[in-house]
Amino acid sequence: MLSKHDIRSILLYKFKRGTNAAKTTKQINETFGENLVSVSTVQRWFRKSRKSSEDLENEERERPESVLDNDVLRAAVESNPQDGKSEKLDKWVPHELNDYQKLRHYEGCYSLILRNKNDSFLGQLITCD
Repeated sequence: MLSKHDIRSILLYKFKRGTNAAKTTKQINETFGENLVSVSTVQRWFRKSRKSSEDLENEERERPESVLDNDVLRAAVESNPQDGKSEKLDKWVPHELNDYQKLRHYEGCYSLILRNKNDSFLGQLITCD
């Protein structure tokens, strides 16, 4: 697998050879794998090379400051347990299902039971001993 530095080296080489961005993208993707680079990525690196920059590293960018204080937000959520949500697998989900959600769960289970009765897919599993 090519590293980002390797890909950027190829892009700089193709730029210096005078190949256009679309042709470069096509050649790289045909040679090294589909969707390795996009035309917009190649165009961006060609623009950077045109500015006489042969630096193959990304510019340092800072993340914007967070508007919310995560600790205050977490304390507010945890202080109100009656809001009916709990954190499960890094997601906040309702404690109890509403009638529509219960119906959807029932329909899903019922259709699987009927499917197994009509066409016993569990008996079709092949296992090797």
